[in-house]
Amino acid sequence: MHGAGMLSDGVLQNQSWQSFAQVMVPKVEGGWLLHKLTQNQPLDFFVLFSSAASLLGSAGQGNHSAANGFLDGLAHYRRSMGLPGLSIHWGPISQIGEAAERGADVRFQQQGMGAIAPAQVLESLELLMGSASVEVAVVPLDWSAWQDRVAKWPFLAEWKQTATATAETGKLGLIQQLKQAVKSERREMLVGHVRSQVAEVLGFSSALDIDLTKGFFDLGIDSLTAVELRNRLQKNLGCNLPSTLTFKYPTTNALVDYLFELLLGVETDEEQTVKRKEPKEVQVTSQSNIEDLSDEETEKSLLNVLDKLGY
Repeated sequence: MHGAGMLSDGVLQNQSWQSFAQVMVPKVEGGWLLHKLTQNQPLDFFVLFSSAASLLGSAGQGNHSAANGFLDGLAHYRRSMGLPGLSIHWGPISQIGEAAERGADVRFQQQGMGAIAPAQVLESLELLMGSASVEVAVVPLDWSAWQDRVAKWPFLAEWKQTATATAETGKLGLIQQLKQAVKSERREMLVGHVRSQVAEVLGFSSALDIDLTKGFFDLGIDSLTAVELRNRLQKNLGCNLPSTLTFKYPTTNALVDYLFELLLGVETDEEQTVKRKEPKEVQVTSQSNIEDLSDEETEKSLLNVLDKLGY
């Protein structure tokens, strides 16, 4: 995992070759040495920390853009050789790192580019390392602040066309999108959808705040929001789901595996494990029985009642 870097900002007319070499050596020489020294080893991953500067450009950072552009090319070069390779264009990161120390995260926010919290970096990294991606940007953008650039810049105009095409695809319905997607990308698409639904139900500002392995009730879901989540998923996926959905599949990962099998007929090892750990059905027959129930069993019983009432 290559995360080394150095900054020496300045407009091009004030840059020297020394300032370029100072910034490029950690990225170019460091990245190439890692490639040469590991190319005959059975690596699980080879991750390069690039920057949004090599994707969108950045005033005063011509050397930084060039250095990270090398890392982007290296990831593609390794993939062409059948080796693992992933280059991530990170946007400004808050709180830690050289950019934050220089106040760059604040400056970029004023220009319509949000800062990424350290916890979101780790969550994004986990998602991307589990995907088949080669070059990906993680950049929170306020598109209303970028309207002029989108209209005038051919590169972003291309993105606009892609966004329009994506909007048209969205009309097809999620299940059809999943079936038309490349097999290696289907689960990731479903993860993104379920995550966004959980975030909306709980009022989280970002879907990335939803930990894939954390229990729904630890995240803050109660009996009523569990029903709302079930109803949202039923509507979006066009299928009937049990009222005890969040009890049977108590994490986002477990729920995604269940939905993946339900929608596409694909069962994963994790889903099999969840099945073995499914809680037993709770039958409530008397007041004394209710008093003996745990909080989790009481929640589940209430969900069954709400389901029968049509909520």
